Amino acid sequence: MKSDINRSWRMTGFGLPRLELAEGRIPEPGPHELLVRIKAISLNYKDRMIVDGVLIPDLAFPFVPTSDAVGEVVAVGGGVTRFRTGQRVLGQVIADWPDGDAPPVLHQHTLGSSLPGTLS
Repeated sequence: MKSDINRSWRMTGFGLPRLELAEGRIPEPGPHELLVRIKAISLNYKDRMIVDGVLIPDLAFPFVPTSDAVGEVVAVGGGVTRFRTGQRVLGQVIADWPDGDAPPVLHQHTLGSSLPGTLS
């Protein structure tokens, strides 16, 4: 990797003025996870409602928002078989629904709401 620093935009409270740049260690992917270098994100209406405190008013801070992103795989966990380093990928908002029939409860594990988002 070109840098050993992970840069994230994180919320320290509600509203765009409470979004701050933070630096930390680059995480190691778990056995079934990918580490993705984010290349582009989009801010959708759901993300804006979360930043404004409308959608999840009891959100715990600090929190990394946004759910839509594209990037490049830079590391894979030991159990990953479908992806490899260097592949371009797009984020799956509902983390426990990679394909096939939908899980019984949607939005239980979603990027940028119940899970940290893609601004990292």
